Amino acid sequence: MKRLSIALIGVGCLLFQSAQASAVFSENFNYPDGGLAGNVNPSSGNAWTAGGSQLTVVGNQLSVVNGAAQSTINELGTSINSGSVYYSFLLDCTAAPAGNSYLTSLNPGTSAPNGGSDALTVYIYSNATGFRLGLRTAGASATTTSSSSPFDLNTTYQVVMEYDFTSLQTYLWVNPGAGDEGSPLLNLAANGTVLSIDNVGFKSQSTAGASYLVDNLVIGTAWSDVVVAVPEPASISILGFGAL
Repeated sequence: MKRLSIALIGVGCLLFQSAQASAVFSENFNYPDGGLAGNVNPSSGNAWTAGGSQLTVVGNQLSVVNGAAQSTINELGTSINSGSVYYSFLLDCTAAPAGNSYLTSLNPGTSAPNGGSDALTVYIYSNATGFRLGLRTAGASATTTSSSSPFDLNTTYQVVMEYDFTSLQTYLWVNPGAGDEGSPLLNLAANGTVLSIDNVGFKSQSTAGASYLVDNLVIGTAWSDVVVAVPEPASISILGFGAL
């Protein structure tokens, strides 16, 4: 049974399959334990590329462990170049980095996670009592969450991002509600150099000392594609989830 799915606040994770209905791409890492590379994503039909010993599947979750610079991508199977792209995943930071640590990105073409030229990137930052999140886009310096309100280690959070091609703005939320988007934790202007988003990728850093678990990844073109309403307890029981 997945650690991240159980730890998520409420039972939104139990409805992950329904969130995939209109999503462009979804991934719950239901592969045998071992290297991620070569496993074929069922929604895109494409295999995860490259990778290595730092990017593995453990208990049907993606484990990212720093210690060697490695990256992997999966092509979405479609190119998005207008409107908005939303990206949601569950994150458990089990050990924080000493500095800043690249984790995941959306990119055009077949570009692998890189850095300043990436379309939309999430970073993990060190903090004395936990960790912080950073948002970065092509040609812009990263913006980070407050060091006075860090996120806790060994705790599951739903991270949601948006890249808006129309307004050239990017946003990041943590554990948002399923209704409307509300106020983001982070907002960063884009510079218009990103012409499309075609893949999702992950990267481990060469500096050791940080590790993450990632699960229930969803990419879509609407908020409702990636953030699902949580039913009332009575509804959960009716759906057969009450015995979990």
